Amino acid sequence: MKKLILTFMALLAIGLMGCDNSSQLADYTVTCTLHGHQQHDSATLLVLEDTYNQLRRCGTTRIQDGTCTFKGQTDGPKVGIIRWDNDSTKPFYFVLEGGHTSITIEAGSWTITGSKGNSNYLHYINQRKAIMDARVGAWQEYLKMAADKSLKREDERRLVVQDSLLNDSLQRITVDCINRGDAVGRIVNERYGNLLDDEHLKLLK
Repeated sequence: MKKLILTFMALLAIGLMGCDNSSQLADYTVTCTLHGHQQHDSATLLVLEDTYNQLRRCGTTRIQDGTCTFKGQTDGPKVGIIRWDNDSTKPFYFVLEGGHTSITIEAGSWTITGSKGNSNYLHYINQRKAIMDARVGAWQEYLKMAADKSLKREDERRLVVQDSLLNDSLQRITVDCINRGDAVGRIVNERYGNLLDDEHLKLLK
């Protein structure tokens, strides 16, 4: 009898824990605005669940006058993925969390406002863009000097070292972001983890 009571109390505790988790749900609203040549008829919101990396479909909505909105609930920051016209080849990643998130997408650029997680994600993207722009600038300098035959050996060495340092910086900020272990880290891992070299892959936790 005593064993039966203990089993019942354990099951009751598990049930109460489940009720507590449901009370932690937060409402979210995601508004997407498309500008420029972005021509789509519908958008589908998916969430990458923490368990087994399974995608859960949250809904599909039509895009009217370049705008669409998703509403629902989440129990914490998640990796949100938007597919346009159910096309899985060019998904848009962001952090889905409670509150209002505004996404604006233009030709070649995008912005996200309204949540701390997406501010952190945007910070990484801006860092990445600055480093990539610097690498492109160094490469263009190399090509220019090679074209006008002004390229000297010391210039070549300098530009090679510069590119190597920039690449190391890019790899390190990616590793640091992934090792955070939060939704931002999961997005960065999904999008850029495969670009890490063997040396920096070893630094992942």
